[in-house]
Amino acid sequence: MVGGTEPDSDEVVYKETIYYGVWLWVLVLGLAGLYIAITIGAVTKHMSGLYIIFGVIAIILFALLLNFWRLVFIVTETRVTFGFGLIRKSFNRDDIISCEPYQLKFSNYLGYGIRLGLDKTVAYNTRNGDGIKLVVEGAKRPYVISINNSGYVCKLLSKQGIAFTR
Repeated sequence: MVGGTEPDSDEVVYKETIYYGVWLWVLVLGLAGLYIAITIGAVTKHMSGLYIIFGVIAIILFALLLNFWRLVFIVTETRVTFGFGLIRKSFNRDDIISCEPYQLKFSNYLGYGIRLGLDKTVAYNTRNGDGIKLVVEGAKRPYVISINNSGYVCKLLSKQGIAFTR
């Protein structure tokens, strides 16, 4: 599912919101500030082409920041939904083949956000560290999601144990 809001057709049994670290905010806001300063400088020197380019870049950075500022992970009685802003995935819980705790590493994804991993996974990633790996029926690649309570979530999704395979 792309877009949408949290599921409201059944009861939420687990919800977690994961934010990026402060260092990433400082970096992105610093870059946005730099672009705005260059744009203002271009406006004052009447360099219309330059300020249009840098103004558009600043707007794009701001829009990306608004969309990707947090990762939401929701488990309801029947569905699992996760994603950033308008970009979300949603699956029936019955379609989950396996869930296991997973350690996300920058060296595998070469960045944060929605990333393809060198290990053939798709990550919804806000940081290095704890997460889960979901294998979903019909999905081309397993999904890896940054969450704090990986053992609990896998146990909740399996109703059998911490890690499971159907």
